[in-house]
Amino acid sequence: MKNILIRYGELTLKGNNRNAFISKLIQNIKFKLKEYKEFIEYKKDHNSLVLEIKDESKLDNISNILQNIFGIYSLSIVEIVEKNEDVILAKTLEIAMNHSGTFKVEVERKDKGFSMGSQELKTKVAVNILKNNNNIKVNVHKPDLKLTIIIKHNGAFIFTSRINASKGLPVGVSGRGLSLLSGGIDSPVASYLTLKRGMVVDFLHFMTLPHTTPEALDKVFKLAGKIEKFNHSSFSLYVCDFSMILKELMHIKEESYRITIMRRIFIRIANEWAKIIGVQALITGESLGQVASQTIESINVINEVSQLPILRPVLTHDKEEIIEISKKIDTYETSILPFDDVCSMYVPKNPVTKPKSFVATKQEENLLLDEMIDYTIKNYIKTYIWKDGELIEKQ
Repeated sequence: MKNILIRYGELTLKGNNRNAFISKLIQNIKFKLKEYKEFIEYKKDHNSLVLEIKDESKLDNISNILQNIFGIYSLSIVEIVEKNEDVILAKTLEIAMNHSGTFKVEVERKDKGFSMGSQELKTKVAVNILKNNNNIKVNVHKPDLKLTIIIKHNGAFIFTSRINASKGLPVGVSGRGLSLLSGGIDSPVASYLTLKRGMVVDFLHFMTLPHTTPEALDKVFKLAGKIEKFNHSSFSLYVCDFSMILKELMHIKEESYRITIMRRIFIRIANEWAKIIGVQALITGESLGQVASQTIESINVINEVSQLPILRPVLTHDKEEIIEISKKIDTYETSILPFDDVCSMYVPKNPVTKPKSFVATKQEENLLLDEMIDYTIKNYIKTYIWKDGELIEKQ
């Protein structure tokens, strides 16, 4: 019977919170693997978790899902055998007989009560393989096969590779945030990076009917759906019709301030909506200096209207780094579909790069912002809920 060894990585450093973090990770794993639950038995260890897989045909699918779960540092497909010299020699030889080229043996003895030392066992395993397989030789620097044996209290764990997983923290240990999800490349990546630090992410999207096409809105749903595999078991996408406020924005005197004020209003709406749904932070895809409206001066003017912290996970990333992550998480091809969001459609020719707070405030004085924001929240936000991997409810 095959087993999957899951390593916690960062979670082992969490002190008094360690057990809570690990419990949350196991809860998330069980949810993501719910369709395979009849084939899996969970065995918790101090620094790792073992999944006993009862049907080997499910092994690859289970492994692929595990690689996308935050909180898992790495995993290995392992054979667990009795802590007996003859049994270990037999199993390692069986594995090595399927290989040619070069090999290396590593032994880690976590159970100090095991009679044989690490170096002695390593030597015996290597000699046994060399005596019985004429097609293989030792190379300790760049081996074709790296055979690892870990002696634990509950058996000898034998494996040939470590598969890197998503690392980070289990989703749900760092509260809940609201991501301002556009149809572009940056905001899905910012959402992904926030999830990696353990925060559940809900989404808020601004559309402008009738200018927003069905294709543009569908694009946003697809992006939220692609991030779903990293997210919590339940999260929401809120769609706000921004049309009424946008009409008023088109009349402001300082056209260059249009995007700055628009984003300030996005943040104000998001703050008010956050109070209703109970999230603790906002998340945006702004990258410092990437475009004219993302200077530190602009960010400061936008920040001042928020009561909540605004997380900007891609703030220090350049565009190529963001694109690389978007390709990794499979949002890039959707993000570049030619359907515009509200910001890209109404950006002025020369947006202000160093806005002044008093100028932005002066421009907003002639708008009935409090009334319009209140009316918009009460009448123009629609809720879409993902639960257990499915879009199950629309309000």
